[in-house]
Amino acid sequence: MDYPSQIKIGDKEYKVLYEKALKLTSSVRIKKGAVVLKLSRYSFGRARDETVTKFLKWAEKKLKKVSKSDYGEQTFENGTSIVTHNKVYELRVNIDDGRKRVKLLDGGVIEISANKKSEVRELVEKTIIKDQTPYLKEVIEELNQLHFQESYNLVRLKRVSSRFGSCSSKGNINIALRLLFSPREIFRYVCVHELAHLREMNHSKRFWALVQEAMPDYKKAEKWLRDNGFMLG
Repeated sequence: MDYPSQIKIGDKEYKVLYEKALKLTSSVRIKKGAVVLKLSRYSFGRARDETVTKFLKWAEKKLKKVSKSDYGEQTFENGTSIVTHNKVYELRVNIDDGRKRVKLLDGGVIEISANKKSEVRELVEKTIIKDQTPYLKEVIEELNQLHFQESYNLVRLKRVSSRFGSCSSKGNINIALRLLFSPREIFRYVCVHELAHLREMNHSKRFWALVQEAMPDYKKAEKWLRDNGFMLG
């Protein structure tokens, strides 16, 4: 059986990547705008074909739910733009053998010199984190004063893909950088979610009541994250 190299949804195409897995089980995920199938080396023949067919149907169904918007995985190449809630960054990338350098210029221009393309994303994201941290702190402070009036410690944007936000027992609030590429209300919802943890360090009924009081339509944000969150990177 010849496996497809892409899935087409409307006028958009998504790459399909096949990887070998040493485990007994196979898995599928959508990462960075591509469908990644990890197929167990113990799976072969008809069983393997059925697994691939099942995974591709799952991916197609998942991708069809993605909202039609400009939000999603960013491209970190020369001449491209990175769009956040309050700023658009234009990338000027130079790949050479010199030392790594990055500079944020007036007008949101980010100049990057790197040894290889794989270094560009990290340099850009670290620059955006530094530039956008004041914005995050303003949003957290605004929402806290409006709905919670709690004390908190550090507020940070983090380069993480495993979660959207976290709140520690010490009152440290972390928000995923990739949420800057989501709709503004989704970003604000995750901030509300983590602020509510300052009172309830769990997901009990009391916790969700706090969230609903601050954001009555929070379930819409939850659904958006379920349907679209994986496209943010």
